Amino acid sequence: MIGIFDSGIGGLSLYLKAKEKMPEKGFIYLSDDSNFPYGEKTEEEIRSLARKNIQLLQDQGARVVLIACNSATVSSRGKIRSEFDIPIIGVEPGIKMAKDFFPGKKTLVLATKRTTKTHGEFKKEAYKDARIVSASDLVDLVEADFPDIKKSDIKAIMDQKMKGGEEVIVLGCTHYHLIQDTLQELYPDKTFIAPEEAIIRQLEKFSDYAKRNKNDIFLTTGDLEKFKTKLSVVNKGGVDVRKV
Repeated sequence: MIGIFDSGIGGLSLYLKAKEKMPEKGFIYLSDDSNFPYGEKTEEEIRSLARKNIQLLQDQGARVVLIACNSATVSSRGKIRSEFDIPIIGVEPGIKMAKDFFPGKKTLVLATKRTTKTHGEFKKEAYKDARIVSASDLVDLVEADFPDIKKSDIKAIMDQKMKGGEEVIVLGCTHYHLIQDTLQELYPDKTFIAPEEAIIRQLEKFSDYAKRNKNDIFLTTGDLEKFKTKLSVVNKGGVDVRKV
């Protein structure tokens, strides 16, 4: 099976894309709600949580794991891969995509505090023209209010972040992916980038490691009923949901 974990519901956007591309594969999704948010934690704390989550998913039958969290990816992926005998894939902000497809456009990267502090790519000369902004308040809003998020609340946060007049907005946290359509509706003159396709293509390379199983499993470390409610919005079929 294919394991996916995030600090909350953000990674569900990647689960849906992966399931669409690989419907014959089985998935195990772990929402580490009790430790949300990752973006406010230290690298060491996030690395410890990632290690625990990967081990849990492996124990549950995962043969490849996607870290569906930018903060966890930049804090741990390269440092803990050697500790496991299964492929571990991470997510990356779509800065390169913005540069390749929209050259010369003013670019804003929305991310968590941890991602902005840790991600080495942000320091490279190639990305010097992108403005990097922490939008942890938007992560909190999505996790707390999804699916009933008020557009006015989103706009109040985004208006503050986009004061630089950027044309291309890179969504550097998977929580933002869940509201991409709403963001595009609120700001039709902007281009929002969520690099999901590239991530799923990378995951597909290792899909043979995943046992064929259509019965997906969803795990949460937090409130089971709250997670079930949020999950029911994006996954209409019957699912196995458990608290760990």
